[in-house]
Amino acid sequence: MNSWSDRNAVLDRERSGREIAALWDADPCSVRLVNDRINIVYRFEVGGRGMFLKVCAAANRSMLEQRAAAEYLQHLASNGADVCAPVLSRDGRRIEEYRLGDDVFLAWVTDEAPGRVISLEEPTVAEFRAWGVALGKMHNAAESYRPSDDHSYFTWKDLWQQTHDGMDRDDSEPVWDEYDQLTPWLESLSEDPDVYGLTHTDIRTENAMWDGERVRIIDFDEPVYHWYASDVMRPFLEVAQLPAERFDPIFDAFLAGYREVRTFTDRWVEELPRLARMKNLGFYWWINVNSSKEGDWYVEWLEGIRVRFGAPRLRLGPRDESG
Repeated sequence: MNSWSDRNAVLDRERSGREIAALWDADPCSVRLVNDRINIVYRFEVGGRGMFLKVCAAANRSMLEQRAAAEYLQHLASNGADVCAPVLSRDGRRIEEYRLGDDVFLAWVTDEAPGRVISLEEPTVAEFRAWGVALGKMHNAAESYRPSDDHSYFTWKDLWQQTHDGMDRDDSEPVWDEYDQLTPWLESLSEDPDVYGLTHTDIRTENAMWDGERVRIIDFDEPVYHWYASDVMRPFLEVAQLPAERFDPIFDAFLAGYREVRTFTDRWVEELPRLARMKNLGFYWWINVNSSKEGDWYVEWLEGIRVRFGAPRLRLGPRDESG
């Protein structure tokens, strides 16, 4: 079966990008490829206004999946969240089809978020406090979201089953020990609407844009019904290797920002390390099913995840390359 990269390979990056962006009346000379993974991403301008175009093979993500993600994002944008709203094409559609022979690609556009991604090298208290505020506002907006009847989303149970099915049966015992330890805990957690709802699920630094005053959250391709605390945990997988004197101030600032706009109890703070372990096991699944499994890097990558199993505090996870 072809991989997602094989399905994207038929798209002529330069010519097709210009043709698809033209559906949003892009200035032709402004179209520029900025990312090339599951989503092929372009930046372009319309009369000086910056926008981002995402193109994906329909075989990778269906029209219904794309519409569900765009509807959720539109709801957030309309209800006070600091996100980049979808932009309708000149024909009034959120999602456009682009055909190349028998291959179908789906495209949608959002406004550009000003600023830059949050720094991994020198993360600051100001950035993380603003990030916490933005996430709290996003979760507030998410609470009132009611999807259209034909839209459905993954839940944490789907992800957890996916992780289970993607692990090798002959894999090392710690992998399965970790899964078995976390499962009854996950099943015991409340799914009340004040703590559980449709989440971003990949709110890493690359998906948080800082303009010097506030943060806007981007990249809503795969929202998942999960505990809101899982989104609170996610930013710290990338910075948890920092010494305590650097980690603690940005962690405290993020929580303080979140709590400015939304309740987050100490009980959920205590659950963050186990949510981090859950995410790390998800990383393990991703590399296990999407890698060629060749070379020393693969062995080192998996071992780096294994040694974090059971860790009592947040640990650095590999970068999620799924989006």
